[in-house]
Amino acid sequence: MANNDILKIAIQGYPGSFHDEAARKFFMGEEALELKPANTFDILAKELSNQNVDYAVMAIENSIAGTILQNYRILRENNFWIVGETYLRIQHNLLVNPHTKLEDIQKVSSHPMALNQCLDFLNTLPKAALIEHADTALSAIELAENPNPHHACIASLKAAELTGLEVLQESIETNKNNYTRFFILSRTKQPSIYHYNKASVYLRIPDEKGHLLKVLQAIESHDINMSKLQSFPVLGKFREYFFHLDLEFTDIKQYQSIREDLRKLTVEFSELGVYDRADLRDLILINQSIEAL
Repeated sequence: MANNDILKIAIQGYPGSFHDEAARKFFMGEEALELKPANTFDILAKELSNQNVDYAVMAIENSIAGTILQNYRILRENNFWIVGETYLRIQHNLLVNPHTKLEDIQKVSSHPMALNQCLDFLNTLPKAALIEHADTALSAIELAENPNPHHACIASLKAAELTGLEVLQESIETNKNNYTRFFILSRTKQPSIYHYNKASVYLRIPDEKGHLLKVLQAIESHDINMSKLQSFPVLGKFREYFFHLDLEFTDIKQYQSIREDLRKLTVEFSELGVYDRADLRDLILINQSIEAL
């Protein structure tokens, strides 16, 4: 990227959100970033489709909440291309205006998923009503703009830094092994090059006995690791399913070979992206330290 260029990235959420952190992690080294907030994933998709941004960052699965099924629909309907992925550890924190005390809190607001992932801690605040909000970071922004000694929110440490809120309690999530996977999306397909080692694909197979097994056997015969298999019903078709697969390989030729076999075994086959799988070494170290506690 030229020094005078600005890379425009659509994110779901606001400054200090986990999408914000994921975007900055993936595009680390790109100095000129302009992150464009979107209230919903459909709005995010529209920003990318309308060429208002260069890329979009979209959560696709969480280690606790599971797969975000609607986002696979968005990928398929818009023909977006996955250019990469990144993982982020999700750490929730209780943020308040300065001088607010724990025993005085009467309301805690955040995204419903964040609230659900912190219920063990929130149950220790019997006086606090839980208020669902559209975004973790936006709940922090609103609390900073409208100070109240009886209100709190759940958001990231980055949100606290950006808004000036105080971190009253850090890492309040019930399950510390909480990670979200994000896709980095472009409008158009990117060429596959030799060092890519992961592919995300869609396929549909005939409703015939043993046909899915044939697909799995073909993948195994090429010494390819299938790291994800997700089924989706075909709209308007009884007992017909799409399958989303993530395939990991060491050589692009491995994938090119299995791709031809899968096309022969399926009634529909499409690629969502061929890219470098995320470097998980930092998260593995964090996970090991958590488990050692």
